[in-house]
Amino acid sequence: MISHLNNNEHRFPVVVIGAGLAGLTAAVHLAEGGLVPLVIDADTTWAGGRLAGGDHDTFTYEGREWSFQPEHGVHAVWGNYVNLRALLDRFTDTILQPSFGEEWINRWGREVRAIEAGNAIRSRWIPAPFHYLQLLFRPSIWSAIIPLDFLSLPGFLASVLLTVGLNPIEEKRPLDGLTLKEYFRGWTPNLKATFTGVGVNLLAASADEIDLASFIAAMRFYTMLRRDSWAMSYFPDNAHLAVIQPLIDAIQQRGGTLKQGFIAEILEPDENGWRISVDVAGQGRRTLYAESVILAAHAPGAKRLLHNSPALADHARTMIFPRGLRNAVIRLWFSREARAGTAGGMFTGDFVPDNFFWLHRMYSDCRAWHDETGGSVIEVHIYGPKSILDQPDNSLMITAVTDVQRAFPSLKGSFVHGVVRRNSGVHTRWRVPDENTLHVKSPWEHLWACGDWVGYATPALWMERATITGMAAANGVLEQNGLKPFEILPLPQPEMFVRGLQAAIRGGRRVLGPLWGWRGRKK
Repeated sequence: MISHLNNNEHRFPVVVIGAGLAGLTAAVHLAEGGLVPLVIDADTTWAGGRLAGGDHDTFTYEGREWSFQPEHGVHAVWGNYVNLRALLDRFTDTILQPSFGEEWINRWGREVRAIEAGNAIRSRWIPAPFHYLQLLFRPSIWSAIIPLDFLSLPGFLASVLLTVGLNPIEEKRPLDGLTLKEYFRGWTPNLKATFTGVGVNLLAASADEIDLASFIAAMRFYTMLRRDSWAMSYFPDNAHLAVIQPLIDAIQQRGGTLKQGFIAEILEPDENGWRISVDVAGQGRRTLYAESVILAAHAPGAKRLLHNSPALADHARTMIFPRGLRNAVIRLWFSREARAGTAGGMFTGDFVPDNFFWLHRMYSDCRAWHDETGGSVIEVHIYGPKSILDQPDNSLMITAVTDVQRAFPSLKGSFVHGVVRRNSGVHTRWRVPDENTLHVKSPWEHLWACGDWVGYATPALWMERATITGMAAANGVLEQNGLKPFEILPLPQPEMFVRGLQAAIRGGRRVLGPLWGWRGRKK
């Protein structure tokens, strides 16, 4: 394939720029549909974007060397990720492991309180969107709330109605400039901290990086409209082995090609499609020719490429590209196991880490550590703020160990080893797509886009959105070539009670909107 890179007589039917989940999803559907793709990725070693693998974490303990598969912190598949689940079923042998509950652990000062909240939210006593009230039927919740929290009930109900009645994605309302404080008016600090933690974990961003519309969109998709949306499953191994490598294998088995260390620099339309100038690691600049292009880069990378392409730059500069965010993933090995509990959960309140996953309850290599040493392996994620992420690795490690031992006191004195993995600023600061966003069908002929930040008519976020937009982009190219597109599965509808409440609120908005200046107002 390399011999063809500068040969204008050889034109690829489609080039996919980016080998993250969205790009690989597009490529595998193209290959399955009969159109052989070339996939290029900037990383020289590990394809997969935020699901990529990496060099093993190794250390010596009691005279034995231990080695563990690393990753960037993606573990869970949510209940309404129907297209991602179908992708795994169609092209991989991965069998997901259902979650049996999720803990919420809150700290105020020295006081730490833990409840198992996932199963309570998923239970069937109270319908969505009021199913969070089911937490009141769990005895453990009474140690985590105070009488003052009941004063939050009016504010809580108002926020629930706002979440049900406003659909930012469908209405294309990013509400730029409105922050989380608008959502939590009338809430007590305790409950505000808990639900802020929910938003931080759903959007993988610190609270100061979350806007109102994104928070509402996440709450709608992940929890507020259906109780079973929160029913997550875990990958049985790290995301590279469970998702990325099987998709690469499936692409190659169907005739597709992946080239790594290829950095797309300029896109230029020509009479037969596109010219793509690429910087090939260690080999200088080359030119690829393609009938169609699927842009599957993260938002900062897509912005750079389009702004650097003279024929596209003027239009691209009118678009809004979400910023990229950093985060840190910290793994800790202990010689003892914590109390029995769930495989994962979230931290709120005064904790610095935002969530946790017990990897010895999920992955085979970490399970071997537990079986042979009696120890445990926990992974915590820190999404910010910047002042925390700017701290050196040793400081982050000490903070993580301290907070984990506060949450699980039985681990005190048993710390063995830790690893800090910093993810560069390419995670999407999620913004509700609107008319200023790059969409799957781009403004340029034979150029398609996909990714978790790209505009498309779906309420899905993150991996499900990446999968759906990857399929939609592939379908666009397939249909252009007279080939059959793939079915994109519809997402589960809101529960019946939610649908009725939603219709009532929207009816009220139509009546009162002109009086309040609601219609046409976009922040």
